[in-house]
Amino acid sequence: MTDHNSQSQGGGKVLAFLDRHRLSHTPDHYSFAHEYLNGDDQDFRAKVDGVIDGGARLTPAQVKRFRPSSTLRLLAPQIDHITLRVLDVVSDALETVSDLNRELIVASAALLDSPDGGAGPLIATVLERAENAEVRFAEAARQARNIRAELTALQTIGQHDPLTGLINQAALDERLAAEPGSQRTCVALVDIDGLRGINEAHSAEVGDRLIKIVARDLIDQCPGHVVARSEGGTFAILASDIDLAAAGKMVTRACEAFGARDMRVRESNQPLGHVTLSAGVVAVRGREAKAVLAAANDQLQRAKQGGRNRVAVESIVVGLAGGADGGGEKAP
Repeated sequence: MTDHNSQSQGGGKVLAFLDRHRLSHTPDHYSFAHEYLNGDDQDFRAKVDGVIDGGARLTPAQVKRFRPSSTLRLLAPQIDHITLRVLDVVSDALETVSDLNRELIVASAALLDSPDGGAGPLIATVLERAENAEVRFAEAARQARNIRAELTALQTIGQHDPLTGLINQAALDERLAAEPGSQRTCVALVDIDGLRGINEAHSAEVGDRLIKIVARDLIDQCPGHVVARSEGGTFAILASDIDLAAAGKMVTRACEAFGARDMRVRESNQPLGHVTLSAGVVAVRGREAKAVLAAANDQLQRAKQGGRNRVAVESIVVGLAGGADGGGEKAP
C-alpha cells in the first residue's frame, strides 16, 4: 500500500510520513517526502513504492539514492517545513507563558489571602517555574536563530542558478534595482550562438557543459563584475564603476577569447569547432532595471541579426574575428 493519493498533502502529512519511516525531520528528508506525496514524477513514485509496499520502511541511504541532496532542496517544501517549525516554537512559547501566568495569578491570590507569609512555599514554586520558563525561552530563542539561518540559506539558494552556480535573473534584478544608475554602471547580455543546434546534434548534456564553460570564462574575463545566468544560453554581466566604452571592450575581449577556443565533444571527440558568442552592452543611465535589460536585449538582437559573433554597444557594433581550425579542445 502506497502513502500518496490524488490530493495535495500538507506539512502534517509529510511529517507523519517521516515519522512512519523513522526518518529525521531534516530539510532533505522533508523535501523527499513532500515530493513523493505531492509531486508529479510518476517514475520517482513508482521507485519509492517498490521499496515501501508491504510496509517496509525507508532508510536515509535509500532517500539519498532516490533523490540526491542537491535536487532535494526545493524551495516551497523547505518553506513549508520551516513554517511548521516556527509554529511549534511559537506554540511552546505561548504554552510556557500561559502556565507561568496561571502560577503568578495563583501566587498573587495566595498573597492576598495570607499576607503574613503563609504563601512562601507557593512563591518558591513560582520562582522555580519562572526559572524553568527562562530556560525554555532560551531554547526557543536558539531555535529561532537556527530557523533564521535556514531562511537566509534558502534566500541564497533561491538566488542562484543550479547548473552554473551564478546568480539567477531574480537576484540580478535585485542588484540592478539597487544600482545608483550612473553613467559608470553598464549591463551586457551575452548569448551562445547556435546552442540549440549543438543540443540537437550532440545532447543537452553537451550543451549544459558548454554553458558552464562560458560561465567560467565570463567570470575570468570580467573580474570584479557580477556575472549572472539569465536563461538558457544567455548570461548577464552587471559592470560597475566602468563607462560604456570600457565595458564594450571588456565584453568584446571575453567573447573573442571564448570564440578562439576549438571545441570538441569529450566522449566522442567530435568537433564542435569555434563556438561563438554575441552580446549587447548598454549603460544604465538612470533607467529602471526592466528598461535596462530590454535595451541590452535590443542590442543583443542587433548583434544576432548582424550575423552573430558580434558585440553591439548601444550605437556601435563590433565584429569579432573568427578562430582558425585546429586540433580542438575537449571541453564539452
